[in-house]
Amino acid sequence: MQNETVLGLSKLDKAIIIIGGPLLGAIIGWFIQIILSWLTKIPFVPFGPFFEWIATWNSSWVSIIGVIVGLIAGILFVLYAFSESLKMTITDQAVTMKRYDKEVQLQKRDISAIYMDRKDIVVLGQKGEEMYRSYTDVKQPKIEAAFLELRFPWKSEDPYQSDYQRWVPEHPDFSASVNSLLAAREEALKEEDKKEAAFLRKDLAAEGAVIRDEDKRQYVRMI
Repeated sequence: MQNETVLGLSKLDKAIIIIGGPLLGAIIGWFIQIILSWLTKIPFVPFGPFFEWIATWNSSWVSIIGVIVGLIAGILFVLYAFSESLKMTITDQAVTMKRYDKEVQLQKRDISAIYMDRKDIVVLGQKGEEMYRSYTDVKQPKIEAAFLELRFPWKSEDPYQSDYQRWVPEHPDFSASVNSLLAAREEALKEEDKKEAAFLRKDLAAEGAVIRDEDKRQYVRMI
């Protein structure tokens, strides 16, 4: 019989999200007129005239509509929170990562190391390439225990930590294409465009470059 461990949102986390999201939305909706009246008193608040107009509506209808809208917003938040959370299914032979309905299965035989980079879980291949990286809410001790129990190559830190070089524009050790991608990614990091930075990380991986970020500074190692 194959062993299996699933890591992700705990039952308590799920209960808090399922109950708390719609409930908070409904409460905000019920008191929306009071909240809007308070917002209109703040100087230069955006959409001030629109808020004042809503505040003049019949209070009972505004509250009822606000509760309905709040409940819908809360349910949408629950769906987003569940899809955004990383689910890891670990067996004797493989680990399956699922996030945003995208599922990736990684075979144990292809993995050389698994470690945590702050709140990201990172999986490296046999050549040191980055096979997978994703943010997770699960605490490191729980992740470590699960992978060690099923005999995956868990590491306390990046085994290639000493191989990284801090990137500077036109770095002489990197190709023109890598330097160009790193320049674009640095700009994305400055603008806090996480989505673009993630796409560029994948483009750099295709060029054989593995990236480690520290305070919006990029450190690079080539495979």
